Amino acid sequence: MENTIFIFGCGHSGNTIINKILSNHKNIYGVDYETEIFFKRSNMILTFLNDFNKKRKYFNKKWFCEKTPKHVHHINKLYLFTKNPKIIIMIRDGRDVVASLNKRYNDFNKSVSRWIDNNNEWLKNIHKEDFHILKYEDFISNPELELKKICNYIGEEYDENMLNYKKESIQLSFDINKIEKIDCKNHNELRKYQVNQSLYDGTKRYLKDLTKEQLDILYSNTEFMKLMNLFGYKI
Repeated sequence: MENTIFIFGCGHSGNTIINKILSNHKNIYGVDYETEIFFKRSNMILTFLNDFNKKRKYFNKKWFCEKTPKHVHHINKLYLFTKNPKIIIMIRDGRDVVASLNKRYNDFNKSVSRWIDNNNEWLKNIHKEDFHILKYEDFISNPELELKKICNYIGEEYDENMLNYKKESIQLSFDINKIEKIDCKNHNELRKYQVNQSLYDGTKRYLKDLTKEQLDILYSNTEFMKLMNLFGYKI
């Protein structure tokens, strides 16, 4: 299958909102859920891809766009079923990602491990020079500029309508400021709520969501600090 765009990286790095915004481009058909295509058997992968390709053509779009953060573990498999895929890797300050994941898992160590493992997974891939790397912070600072870079990467003209993505009125069934752990049901509800809001600056959330002790643990973690330095995040 050709003309494919895949967005992934560690979860809670901005994958969902980027997918929604790109899907508003006049030439892009976006899937609004995590398909986990490449976790499936070969015959099911082909079925899914063929189905999405039909929908792309039906809506007269050139590109098919999908985001499943966990696909970072199946990059080589992705290349077996697609030709010249456009892959957008989302990265974000590890402290903010850990803070967000910890809110979801209520497990600090699991949150740290996921950020490290997910990023190391794509960094070691033989195709990494073909990826487009997008920093969450750069996007929040100048969304139009970063979207123009993505359009240039996939070979499309910039479509200013991308930032005019449709927003629905979503009422949460819980108080985000009081809930201690985000379970699967609440996570899906919160994600739907967040991507239907105007862009907001979620940087430096770690300052209120992580304790000094937790930050000290991060700063003493060699693998964590190696990635932070590689990505240009200053402590």
